Amino acid sequence: MPRIPTAPSALAARPAHRNEVLLAGRVTAEPSVRELPDGAHMVTWRISVARPASDARRGPQADPFTCVSFRPDIREATRSWRIGDLVQVSGSLRRRYRRAARGGGGTVEVEATGVRELGGRAAGG
Repeated sequence: MPRIPTAPSALAARPAHRNEVLLAGRVTAEPSVRELPDGAHMVTWRISVARPASDARRGPQADPFTCVSFRPDIREATRSWRIGDLVQVSGSLRRRYRRAARGGGGTVEVEATGVRELGGRAAGG
């Protein structure tokens, strides 16, 4: 049976855990702010990221992502965003569990730590 190294030098050689996301896409649900039971404010919005044309798989041409933030600076930065705006979001993936009348459920969201607007609305938007 192989021996598993436990010495600090062996552990230091392992890559650090990382949870980093960088998305650029169109806003598909405008930011909305809600107050949570603990008094914190959370801003939520959704973006759609087009898949590359080289993606030969059938199915959706874009992937939707729900983004959230608890930071006041991000709440302010997203205030003017409208459907169709091209934006960039950086942050981390978070798994959230919610209680519901018909049982709980989980979802994966992007918790934003940085945002910026890249361009105006899409043509016709």
